[in-house]
Amino acid sequence: MKKLLFSMACVSFLFGNDYDVALESYKTKDFKQAYEYFLKSANAGNSQAAHNISIMYNNGDGVPKDIKQSIIWLQRASDAKNSYAMTQLGNNYMNGYGVEKDYKKAVALFTEAALLDNPQAAYNLGYMYTVGTGVGINNTEAISWYEKAASLGDENAQINLGFMYLSAQGVPKDLKKAAFYIKKAKDGGSSKADSLWKQFELEKYL
Repeated sequence: MKKLLFSMACVSFLFGNDYDVALESYKTKDFKQAYEYFLKSANAGNSQAAHNISIMYNNGDGVPKDIKQSIIWLQRASDAKNSYAMTQLGNNYMNGYGVEKDYKKAVALFTEAALLDNPQAAYNLGYMYTVGTGVGINNTEAISWYEKAASLGDENAQINLGFMYLSAQGVPKDLKKAAFYIKKAKDGGSSKADSLWKQFELEKYL
């Protein structure tokens, strides 16, 4: 499971040169220096640097691939309330990757991250309530979390909401709302949303 490094401009502003040096080193594949400076930044309190160290251990980027170390650093970033790390750790618990599968922990992490406005965490909760993974099927909860994710720009949430309104899944059929959400995803470049837009001729419902 190859993972991508997070950059986040606001992190650079808060923690300065060490994090910037680490990112530039990572981009040029100088992983040894990247690790050294991410470690300095993490020890200074930068939770995103800790998350990035987790990713390096997960991928084996300049360090031996070590899922246990990856989880340790991911937990450290999560404990610092980094919503991206919390979402990733939730995914790990949901899939049993590097940790024992635990849906309750996944839901707890996703909920906390979603309340910190992480769109992926909000989408994950919506999906879990839609299909009943780790929670009871609850379309009201699903829609609430999908709406939050959609408002934060998550295209999958926008598509799922649109489809729920198209098919009256847990909500009354509402083609205007379906058109609203699917157009958002279509305008964001989603080919799936574009296909739904054309298939159901949603333009006439705006």
